[in-house]
Amino acid sequence: MIKRVLVTGVAGFIGSNLLDFLIDNTDWEITGIDNLSTGTIDNIKHNLENERFIFKKESCSSLQSLKSFQCIFHLAALPRIQPSFEEVNEHIVANLNESIHVLELMIKENYFPRLVYSSSSAIYGTPETTPTNEEESIKCLSPYAFQKYEVEKYLELLSTRYPIDYINLRYFNPYGPRSFNPNNKFNAYSSVIGIFLDKKKNGQPLQITGDGTQRRDFVHVADLANANYLAAIYPERINTSFNIGHGSTFSIVSVAQMISSNIEFIAKREGEAEITFSNINKAEKILKWVPTYGLVDYLRKCLDCEELG
Repeated sequence: MIKRVLVTGVAGFIGSNLLDFLIDNTDWEITGIDNLSTGTIDNIKHNLENERFIFKKESCSSLQSLKSFQCIFHLAALPRIQPSFEEVNEHIVANLNESIHVLELMIKENYFPRLVYSSSSAIYGTPETTPTNEEESIKCLSPYAFQKYEVEKYLELLSTRYPIDYINLRYFNPYGPRSFNPNNKFNAYSSVIGIFLDKKKNGQPLQITGDGTQRRDFVHVADLANANYLAAIYPERINTSFNIGHGSTFSIVSVAQMISSNIEFIAKREGEAEITFSNINKAEKILKWVPTYGLVDYLRKCLDCEELG
């Protein structure tokens, strides 16, 4: 039975929304860590006084023991494709080495709590088959994608020798509250939905890379949080991966047009897929997870209420 959990990267976009979900839907005691390199304390300040939540400003490499936790939600990362080409070592440390430290702690302590790992659909590159299922060939187009897949492979390999208990969640394109932080040095590579809404709020043109025909499967962060929860409580050790998307696609230009008529086109960015489109049958069947939020309704609410960002 789960009583205490650890959330790494708790002050980030997805981590802070997961924290909200766990506070509202469980009675678990939650420890959250974040070095605030890309997350912000503002994302979690409304929970800092909650007696069930403890926050520590630290990196995963600072962890000394995991024995008090029944589950670890591992979200801490530098989750940006383009910067991973430019600051390679920084991304290796954040996305691979920090994860390996968590695994080595498990082995050292001979203690193996459920690990729910936030992976990425970026590992598929531009897939040959759409909708894309979990058996699709891996074709990493960026160091970020490769680092995510490396962690998956370490989990797979180490679990042949140790009783590691993990579930990988391969997120497609998240959006929702707190997706855009103007003070984040990587904000230009945030969720395109957050970027577009911020541009709209500030009266600036929405910049589309390439011709805008690239298509994305957008999944709301609240649905991601629920997927994490369902992975945590799944009663068996299954050591597998799940696609977590909406199961639909929008072109980037169509999304921009829903938000604003003030649009401009800029150079295409290399290393990004032409399409992401998830087959979520496996998550629906095994985890009983179904996405409940739609992008069009979300945008309509944001624009009608002027709750942009």
